[in-house]
Amino acid sequence: MKDKAIINPDDFKLAPLEPNVILFFILRHFYMFHEIVKGSKIRSYGPAKRFSFTFQGSDYSALGGFIGAPLAAIILENAIVSGGKHFRAFGTAGWIGKETVELGSLHNPVSAMDKTGMMADYGAEKPLTEFRYSDGKPTCRKIVSVNSFYRLTPDKLEDYRAHQADVIDMEAAPLNHITLLRGGTYQPLFVISDYVDPALKWIEGTGTNSFSTGLEKGLNRILSKK
Repeated sequence: MKDKAIINPDDFKLAPLEPNVILFFILRHFYMFHEIVKGSKIRSYGPAKRFSFTFQGSDYSALGGFIGAPLAAIILENAIVSGGKHFRAFGTAGWIGKETVELGSLHNPVSAMDKTGMMADYGAEKPLTEFRYSDGKPTCRKIVSVNSFYRLTPDKLEDYRAHQADVIDMEAAPLNHITLLRGGTYQPLFVISDYVDPALKWIEGTGTNSFSTGLEKGLNRILSKK
């Protein structure tokens, strides 16, 4: 799809992809999934990595290695013009809701709020977007997507909670908006890697057994109908 932008992703052709694409923001998860599905040889895809695999008679492409909304949006747009249409995304997210959840728990948000500015770049009138799940069902209210991992302040946390955001990441809101804008589908699955406790202290959990268990479950659930 060409729009009024002077530069378009189809001006920069990359390798063709299958219509079904799995997105991984963290390369470690990408490589772990490669082992699970016994994927093809890993090759470059612009600044990212790619491989292909077959699952229950359907062909898939997997892309990995693009943290942050600007780079993720570039990879997504290139993936769409390369043939990708139905996207599933797997990543980590931080829990910012007042309710307590377990590290390693898996979540599908109902909707997303964009604080990256990327949705406005793509013409969105409001910084809100709703996920459309064909498999599974939402398990928490809203995710907020931000630009900086290190800029969560008490004032921002209060604002996010006032907007009913339970989790926080750096990509989901703009990527869902772009995918819907281009006529595709986008389904995210998040494993909780950290959280803000009642004293507003940040608790990092990627080294815990519960996170490792949740990560393994999540990677095996990506293609599940549950």
